[in-house]
Amino acid sequence: MKSAGSTFKLGRLALVLLALAVIYYVLFQYPQPGIADQGDFDRVMNVSGLRLPLDNINDSNFVRFLDYPVTDYQIYNLNTGSIITRLTATSMTFLITLISLICQMAGQTIFKTGYLALAYAIIYVSALYLIMKYMNIKSGIKLAIFGLITLLVCLDGNYLVWFNSLYGEPMMITALTLYMAAWAGYLHHRYVMRVEAGVFPRIVFIIAAAYLLLGSKMQVLSALPILLIMVGKLLWDNRQLLKPYQKWLAGILYCVLIIYPLGLGLTDQDTNNRQYNSVFYGILKDSPHPAQDLSDLGLNPDMAVEAGKHSFQDKADYVKYVPNTQITQQEFYSQMSNLKLIQFYITHPARLLQGMEYTAGQAFATTTFLGKYSREYSETPVREFNRFTWWSSFREQYLPKHLWFIGLTYLVITSVSLLVYFRNREFPGIKSRIGLLWGIMAIGLLQFPMPYVGNGQADTSKQLFLFNFIFDLLLTVSVCWGLSKLIDVVSYYVARSRTSKTTSRLTLSPKTNYGLRKIQ
Repeated sequence: MKSAGSTFKLGRLALVLLALAVIYYVLFQYPQPGIADQGDFDRVMNVSGLRLPLDNINDSNFVRFLDYPVTDYQIYNLNTGSIITRLTATSMTFLITLISLICQMAGQTIFKTGYLALAYAIIYVSALYLIMKYMNIKSGIKLAIFGLITLLVCLDGNYLVWFNSLYGEPMMITALTLYMAAWAGYLHHRYVMRVEAGVFPRIVFIIAAAYLLLGSKMQVLSALPILLIMVGKLLWDNRQLLKPYQKWLAGILYCVLIIYPLGLGLTDQDTNNRQYNSVFYGILKDSPHPAQDLSDLGLNPDMAVEAGKHSFQDKADYVKYVPNTQITQQEFYSQMSNLKLIQFYITHPARLLQGMEYTAGQAFATTTFLGKYSREYSETPVREFNRFTWWSSFREQYLPKHLWFIGLTYLVITSVSLLVYFRNREFPGIKSRIGLLWGIMAIGLLQFPMPYVGNGQADTSKQLFLFNFIFDLLLTVSVCWGLSKLIDVVSYYVARSRTSKTTSRLTLSPKTNYGLRKIQ
């Protein structure tokens, strides 16, 4: 047993080393890639104490947006008060502030996104390691196969390249992976090891990971109900194991889990742009009756003149209702709400289905047109990226970008998992793992309609980043589960064949028969 355990530890260590090698190749080998800013970085910089260096501001030839990644930022406003207020901002600020403090202690005033990429990589690989460890795989062949498949998918270059940026996408997937690792650790402790003591720190770990996930980007707010259900059930199931002060503390953390993302939503400065896009570039775009749609939304039908336009066009492109102007504020923003959007699609299901077909057509793409390499490396913006992108290239080229395929995949996984759940109703560990799978599936499912409903056809592919990641995880789990069953069947018949041959030799051997005759 000790030898087998050491073999599995070495196997997991080999996978970690392979993962680090892939990350080094993708992110840190010259020329170091990144993602150019398309206007999203200010949201993070403003709350993280970062700004452009004066050399860039004073350089008339400096290109900030779209073409080249900007990796160096000036650290400022790093004091106790600002650090405390950052706890209420996007969860990216936690990592950025920690890195900034380390830079300050080292006498450095420049924050490099490469430092952030390294932090993401450490968290990501650690979480993947914990998941592999707590899956309780007892076959060396399965460990090797499952590990290689996981690394091929999860370390795809079109996921990793976002690490070297100030976008919220890498925080989403690293926090989600950490959340799954926290749950895997808890389920192993509670149902495999069957230990009741020490459950509270594991609960705190799960809540902390959920906190990081909810604060990564506003779009993850749709996951709040699922996370509240999962954590609420977790607290209820362990109510007899927690001490009184632990119950109070867990209750406070649960309340913070509710308040934190809702607070981010109330202070979100990009709501106006998203609502403008969701109506004019979503509902009204390609609509046969835009004026009637506006009436159904309780808005002025006169605004139909802006149908098909989004909030990032030049002012000259608009007829009358320019985004963020006084007339648009009076006629649109003050009259619009997310609830009206939801009500519209509930009462117009055919329009929702049409929008979901469009969304499906934008799925499975984690590539981006934004520049990937610095201007020093290439004066011509390089928009292609092909380091360890085998999986994403295959997915984007061959997976059917249709609503029926996405629905069928969810239906098959749900049906099989339900069958496994009811066949193992007496095993709480198996049921809890399937419950975790359902929770992740639900988060992904809610992410799918969010880009179109909440932002129209603006930047849909990028807004599906978390959905694509979860869909990849579901495919990975499905393939690994199927291979596991196949390996079990093959192993059974191989063992049965060997047993049959051994029995046959014993039966047919003359010496054996002679011995039997003597005994008789």
